[in-house]
Amino acid sequence: MRILVDYQGGWGLGDLLCSDPMMGGLVERFGADTRIWVNGHAGNVLHNPLVEGPAHAGQTFDHTVEVKLFTHMPATDYARLEAMPSLIDHMCSYAGVTPRDRRPRLHLDDGDRAVLDRIPLLQRPRIAICPDFVDPLRHWPVERWRLVAAALHDAGAQVLVIGSKDRLGVGTDLVGRLTMRETAAVLTACTLFVGNNSGPFHYAQAAGLPCVTLFSLATPERFYHPGSRVYPVRAEGLPCLECMTRCFAAMQQSGCTAAPPGRCMTDIDVTTVLETIDTALREAARVPATF
Repeated sequence: MRILVDYQGGWGLGDLLCSDPMMGGLVERFGADTRIWVNGHAGNVLHNPLVEGPAHAGQTFDHTVEVKLFTHMPATDYARLEAMPSLIDHMCSYAGVTPRDRRPRLHLDDGDRAVLDRIPLLQRPRIAICPDFVDPLRHWPVERWRLVAAALHDAGAQVLVIGSKDRLGVGTDLVGRLTMRETAAVLTACTLFVGNNSGPFHYAQAAGLPCVTLFSLATPERFYHPGSRVYPVRAEGLPCLECMTRCFAAMQQSGCTAAPPGRCMTDIDVTTVLETIDTALREAARVPATF
């Protein structure tokens, strides 16, 4: 069985990583002789050993899985997917599979891990902070991330700032210096991830890290990987919280209804984030990793 998984649209890295279990589900559904190719922006899925590689012009396939972003689907149809309790199940639903192993994996090799020889890994705890964002309604102000990073650094942690654009001026600055695969390798050497609900958050879960993550538009549990430890931080009590989970189609039409816009993030204060980090670190010291 020759299968094409066709990723349509500009999927985010976290979404793509959550489609990694789909490959195992396809093999379970169609048999051990299944061979899989991908088309479009596939992210980390290209490194899954069950994937042959990118599809080439002229190839023919026995079965095609279309993985459509909301811009390629009627909003009401996509809203049903966004209402699913798990992003992993959302992604696997395109193939009609429910894999036995639902945990996304990084599939790192020695070349990816070689970055750890070039980065000074100092005292523990090592805390990876990613202030990056794509959606402005998932964005916590960068100046608040700087306050969090400074407090952790002053308390004796090694702060490793990852991502592609937002620098904090504290700790080990890796912003823009690493590929996503190298970033994943760095995460495997850390104690804790702290950041927005973004692609690096999903990579941190796949690396086995406890995560302190700020949520706004959707139910936090929707983004958890099996066996992960996530400490959600939200603007509790805001009536419009989780607007995308409650009704994706309506939110696409209305946009943010809060006054001022984006309160689901800006109402979160630095003290709450630091207290959640303290809880996560204390529990990480007592609880063995489940990965």
